[in-house]
Amino acid sequence: MATVKAMHNEAYQDYYLVENKNGVKLALSPFGARALDLIVPVGEKEVDLMVGPKDLAGYHENPYYNATIGPIAGRVAGAQFELDGETFTTEDSQQGNTLHGGLNGYDKQTFDATPFQEEGKAGVMFAYTDPDGAHGFPGTVQVKVTYTLSDENVYSFKFEATSDKPTIFNPTNHGYYNLTGSPANTIDEHTLEIRASKVGETNDDITTTGRLLDVAGTKFDFLGGKKIGATLLDDPFVFDNNQASVLVLTSPDGLISMELTTTEPAVVIYTTRDAEAGLNFKNGVMSQHAAIAIEPQGIPGTEKYPQFGSIRLDPEKPFMAESSFKLHF
Repeated sequence: MATVKAMHNEAYQDYYLVENKNGVKLALSPFGARALDLIVPVGEKEVDLMVGPKDLAGYHENPYYNATIGPIAGRVAGAQFELDGETFTTEDSQQGNTLHGGLNGYDKQTFDATPFQEEGKAGVMFAYTDPDGAHGFPGTVQVKVTYTLSDENVYSFKFEATSDKPTIFNPTNHGYYNLTGSPANTIDEHTLEIRASKVGETNDDITTTGRLLDVAGTKFDFLGGKKIGATLLDDPFVFDNNQASVLVLTSPDGLISMELTTTEPAVVIYTTRDAEAGLNFKNGVMSQHAAIAIEPQGIPGTEKYPQFGSIRLDPEKPFMAESSFKLHF
């Protein structure tokens, strides 16, 4: 039976530990409504699949790691968007764009936490009220983020939101993974399969252009599954069909894999690089190309490109999105 316990230690301060009947452990923090550890038992070892800082202070310095990102994941180009004929100016947090919700996005907020246990699963529901005008976005938004670990070895996160005014909303979980258990190892020998034949074209500043490109014959072609190698990514992959499994990441030794299902239409894949190399994290010093971030979400730039769909949140239509990783080990 999956259980959840309130915990405290010097590293993570107040946090929650969820453990299922198979010994899978998920640690969760109210700061940024984030995951801290995702540990699976393999033989006599415990392998932490999640890459991140050693302690809460490290997460304050590196807040995107394993956090809830919002209200808008990715970049709002030009730090502006239009809604119902009105132009809204959002915070310039990176090169003239609004990155990951602005200077004080959800990754830097402390959420209220409610742990729960149900038949065959346990977790924590985090809640936060984002006030009207925060980051430049309209509407008072009530946000809920629910993390669950089941006895079937499924790790999931669900986002729910309501707003009192029309606004835009496109959150994600910014989980970083290395299935060897240490960022001292690269992800080059990991196998990645993404069931996406299109990728969003990006500008030099990683904003999207509104065009979708075929992945065939490019570095983005992971349709059949292949080793990541030295490929650097910071790109949105658009799923061919999100009604089934959409992504599989497998460890170099083939003993561990994570299989993603999601209600979202796309996933941003980011691979770490020079900027992260040398960080002294919980399970080792980050090597070059040491982690892969898997971020299910609406296609970045949807607020400007209606051909991508809609990320509009209206008072009469609450938001809900859920993503799950089936853990195989």
